[in-house]
Amino acid sequence: MLDDPKTYSKYDPENMHELIFNFFEQLPKGRELAETSDYNLIDPSSVERIVVAGMGGSAIGADLLRCYALYRLRVPMYVNRDYKLPAFVDEKTLVILSSYSGNTEETLAALDEARSLGAMLFAISSDGELERKASEWGFGIVRIPQGLPPRAALGYSFAPLLTLFELWGFLPSHEEELNKTTVLLHEGAKRLFRDIPEDMNDAKKLARKLHGKLPLIYSTLRLEAVATRFRGQINENAKMLAYSAIIPEMNHNELVGWRYLFKLGDELKPIILLDPEDHPRNRFRANFVADVMRALGVEPIFLEPPIKDAPFLARMFLLIQLGDFTSYYLAMLNKEDPKPVRVIDKLKAALKEFRGSNHN
Repeated sequence: MLDDPKTYSKYDPENMHELIFNFFEQLPKGRELAETSDYNLIDPSSVERIVVAGMGGSAIGADLLRCYALYRLRVPMYVNRDYKLPAFVDEKTLVILSSYSGNTEETLAALDEARSLGAMLFAISSDGELERKASEWGFGIVRIPQGLPPRAALGYSFAPLLTLFELWGFLPSHEEELNKTTVLLHEGAKRLFRDIPEDMNDAKKLARKLHGKLPLIYSTLRLEAVATRFRGQINENAKMLAYSAIIPEMNHNELVGWRYLFKLGDELKPIILLDPEDHPRNRFRANFVADVMRALGVEPIFLEPPIKDAPFLARMFLLIQLGDFTSYYLAMLNKEDPKPVRVIDKLKAALKEFRGSNHN
């Protein structure tokens, strides 16, 4: 099925595959958009903490930056996925509003609260109310291209954010690493392209192993956002449930639950994401967890970046690329169009009819 061209013409009429394949192009373009934005409206010497407010595909770029800069960023950073902001937000807080459509109601509610608290404001968006308010209220914005599903615009939520942090002096330049990542992602996309036969295509093979199963995705903290992205892509593209958890935290709770699987054992397929620079004791923990699973008849899948000596940014995105393509091939196996997310559209329509305040 996955090697039959008719599969893709039937179940991918809007060519989601092309968006996944061409993702690498967004990184240099996103950097350029940030460099030509009005970023100098922010005085970085006044910033003591950073909050990025966003949801779904518009927030995952901030999560990736948080993980990527975990041991480099000296300014506290928090990713806010809600209507309300944390109590610590004040005039010394930089609040970056990330909404691809510009109309995400949780993010717009956070914007109103941030303004009322006197926080410094900046935005990343393609259109909508957020862009209008940036113009009306006079705060800076990186304007990114329109017309994509938010989850297919990850490069436009990540690269501008990384570049802004560099321009403001919160991080050193990562231009060389970003350029290397772009090249490796282009090469990787060629290996995972739908015309590559299943026996030579790692994403197709992984999709086959996950088909009909409940994926449980585990990673260490530095790959947390990669696991979150993997889970979200399976949810939205393949229309399947998937869950993720972090090592070593799950060793202190969830591990105990791997005792009574009842009838679930045959339905579970754990994936353990590891990076060559993970703490050796976390790698030991991952192998211990795998042995616990095997004792219950559940065989986990270990995944590491295909190019282990690549820069960490590239290693993160190569795993993301594998997850994105895998979710796409899972959609084909499920005979689902990967692009529409109709139940989310239905929820948004229902929210328009709901009379409760966006701020409650």
